[in-house]
Amino acid sequence: MDFTEYFGEVISVYTDAQGLEDGVLVDISQLGVRFKGMVINRMTQTLWADFESFFKTDEGMNLEALADTLRTKCSMATNPGGIWVLPPKLWLIENEVGGWTLMHPEDY
Repeated sequence: MDFTEYFGEVISVYTDAQGLEDGVLVDISQLGVRFKGMVINRMTQTLWADFESFFKTDEGMNLEALADTLRTKCSMATNPGGIWVLPPKLWLIENEVGGWTLMHPEDY
């Protein structure tokens, strides 16, 4: 998919490794959620923080419940114009490490 038609020419590159190191991205590959044959292995920190309010327990994050929720959202995904959208308004974009990154549109 050519994102330049949506966003214009790339003016800088922020790598996956930089995103993980800076804390902008969270590695969620351990959830094992797959979409279109690839794992959802990244989530933006802002979305992770939003999910924490729903899935955090005294013992930590309830990763099973989060994974189940993501699977349900994936089953309702649409692709209006080249970007996968999960309800209510989350973007799922292919990333450079062979998977998907889940984010709020404003995180892009």
